[in-house]
Amino acid sequence: MQNLLPGKFGQAASSASDSMKQQHDPNSGFPWWVRFLAKALGIIGGFVAMFFAVLGLLTLSPRCAIASLLQLAAGFLTVALEAPFCCAFVDFIERIAQFSESRAYWQKAALYCIMGAIPCLICFELGTVLGTAMIIAAGFAYGFMALGKKADRDTMMGNIGGGGQDPAWSPQVNQPFPQPAGFNQP
Repeated sequence: MQNLLPGKFGQAASSASDSMKQQHDPNSGFPWWVRFLAKALGIIGGFVAMFFAVLGLLTLSPRCAIASLLQLAAGFLTVALEAPFCCAFVDFIERIAQFSESRAYWQKAALYCIMGAIPCLICFELGTVLGTAMIIAAGFAYGFMALGKKADRDTMMGNIGGGGQDPAWSPQVNQPFPQPAGFNQP
């Protein structure tokens, strides 16, 4: 496809087109809605975390102020990693986006869960819990994606008992039923 737009706009449009093709790849391991759910949780969670962090800065407790600053940074980083177009004012956002897209799902899951848990551990208040809950939920979504897709029924049935190599695990094992001891039997 020929790039018809000049300069940075053309590069951005072609990279967006390549990203769209990659996101709608039928050979990927997950449906499109699972990937978009994880991204949406991250984007919305980042904005919610930033909102509650700004409200949390109005506190008199220094621990909660530090937790709110960390929550603000976590929200901004989550938005920058998931939706770099929202942070177009940052000069190096393109490198951050490429770095984010090249990470494995388990790395994103660990990052989001840790980023969301730290402010809650420092100051466990309603604002920090509500602010970081969706970031942690995005981490869980990426964690489930890291675990992989469930196998189909035939594959799972074929793997019962290690592929049927050990007869003790076979469901067709005929074992004698023990007779219960009664009052008249020793």
